[in-house]
Amino acid sequence: MSIWDKLFKKKESEPPPEPAAAAAPMSVPEQPKLPPDVERLAQIGLPEGPSEEEALALFRHVRTTPDEGVAIAELLRRKSQTQLPEGLLVAVASALADRGENDAAAAVLADCESSVALLLRADLTKEPTTALALVERVLLRELDHPGARERHQRLRTALGLVAPSRLSATTTTVVTAEPDTPYRLLREIARGGAGAVYEAEDRDLGRHVALKVYHEPTRDKEQLVHEARVAVALSGSGVVKIYDVDPEHGWIALEYASLGALREQIRKKNDDVVAHADDWALALAISLARVHDMGWVHLDVKPANVLLLDDFSPVLTDFGIARRLGEKSPRGSMGYVSPERMSGRGADPKDDVYGFGRILEDALDAFGVAESPLRALAKSCTGPDATRPAHARELVMRLRTK
Repeated sequence: MSIWDKLFKKKESEPPPEPAAAAAPMSVPEQPKLPPDVERLAQIGLPEGPSEEEALALFRHVRTTPDEGVAIAELLRRKSQTQLPEGLLVAVASALADRGENDAAAAVLADCESSVALLLRADLTKEPTTALALVERVLLRELDHPGARERHQRLRTALGLVAPSRLSATTTTVVTAEPDTPYRLLREIARGGAGAVYEAEDRDLGRHVALKVYHEPTRDKEQLVHEARVAVALSGSGVVKIYDVDPEHGWIALEYASLGALREQIRKKNDDVVAHADDWALALAISLARVHDMGWVHLDVKPANVLLLDDFSPVLTDFGIARRLGEKSPRGSMGYVSPERMSGRGADPKDDVYGFGRILEDALDAFGVAESPLRALAKSCTGPDATRPAHARELVMRLRTK
């Protein structure tokens, strides 16, 4: 073969390479099979899943086995997907607490509102003032709830507080003796730590009034005068009218609200509480905003201090412990005092906002309203201080735009 042929003759095409063998598919490791009881628990919330009672029984059994950790993990996974029964969440939180995982237990209970859950939240929190606020919310519902009084006494002792005397707030007995007043007493309609309130009739004018009679006029004379003066200074829409006052005999004649206090309507399960909720909540927020704008903090915002006129319009009453912004805050009504105020913070509109949120919670809880814009607002009002509305004007804005 010539050099020309060697250099320029095309080489015969080489056979194509053999196709590479197809790669074997990667094997996916199988998920470990759940134990039967845990697998059943993991179906909670599904159409064919266990009821709350069955789930609780299963979880109690699993807690006695090595599968407890797996069961907790599965229930936490389901919690991220759907709403679980509160009783089951309390059981899971208790299990986490027993395992020393207190932060995780507290996170599970963050949105729980039952008395058992509130007490467990109180036990888990590191802040005594927050714990006391939670326990007092339980006592407001159930004075004899197991363990509540003991926790309340222990926490108050730890915080250096003196337990106030507690009188029945549900007395409705007919009055048999009258104080020295120009009014004829008809019946007792409310009773609190400072005094009793009666439905009464002005003997001369014939109009009905609410007559507040202080228990100890001599001791509480200064508070009585303060209550009347602040209400007069703030007089206007949404604030109770003051008709007459006698500091020496210890009574104040106030505007009479035919429907009584919001607390009573909530206890009676009056459907109008929810039907008119948007209206009375906005009107109450406007009244509080005016109080704050005038430099005052009510400091006792609760359902018993919101009176309802016959058209369900709210009227704010009882300014006995109201203070100027920044002044030292007196002791308030348990369950409606913010943790920050318990820690010693002076009069701040945020404390009234906290009380407003608790009022919404009371109303919504009584009628089983789980989800609503008002529920979201209530949670914001009673939530962390840093994100709580700073002034009732913010409540008005949110209620008007919701």
